[in-house]
Amino acid sequence: MTETFFRALSYIFHPLLMPLMALYFLLELPTMPNSLYLFDALCFFPEEVKFRLYLVMGVLTFVAPLLSVLIMYWNRMVTSLHMEKREERFYPYVIVTFYFILAYSFLRYQWPEKLQHPALLSFSFGMIVINVLLIIFNFRYKVSAHAAAIFGVCGLLIAYNQTQLSRFVEIELPNLGFIIVFVVISGLVVTGRLILKAHSVGEVLTGMFIGFTVMYTFVKFGIYY
Repeated sequence: MTETFFRALSYIFHPLLMPLMALYFLLELPTMPNSLYLFDALCFFPEEVKFRLYLVMGVLTFVAPLLSVLIMYWNRMVTSLHMEKREERFYPYVIVTFYFILAYSFLRYQWPEKLQHPALLSFSFGMIVINVLLIIFNFRYKVSAHAAAIFGVCGLLIAYNQTQLSRFVEIELPNLGFIIVFVVISGLVVTGRLILKAHSVGEVLTGMFIGFTVMYTFVKFGIYY
């Protein structure tokens, strides 16, 4: 029963789903802009703009990477979709990074300039950096992609909301309750990776550190190329 629960969590919060989930949080969680410009709060983007973002980013960060990994599996380039073997992770990581670069290029060069919110750009650029670090570490060390992905979302949530104003004067950090709940869920996900014996403690902690540190730093300080 315990293993079933944690296995389900691993599927629900799969690394390939995290970019789209993070985008949803950015666009839908209610905040107030820390300026006179309404669109400094992403939740105020028009619905048609949000739909286009979901469509393009969904294809480039989830559908295309998933299909590519499935093709690798069908052609026996990887023996398991869970990619337990460190050596089999290299090409899927490279392919996913390629799609992340396409997603960032779309936001940076094709998206209307007035809608190029720093949090969107730094989030997309941070995804690339996290994946590149996973590739580098993977030569020697099987870092937990689940930990890196979900704690990247944690870093994003905290950093973005620190740049926003709450709709309630008495609350300093917007969406604090939601952030706490998501951090707890993130803790359960990485605990599950240990219980399922998918990773060691060191591999999980390394993933958590990479994901949170990169995404928090990039979004908080608006770092992108």
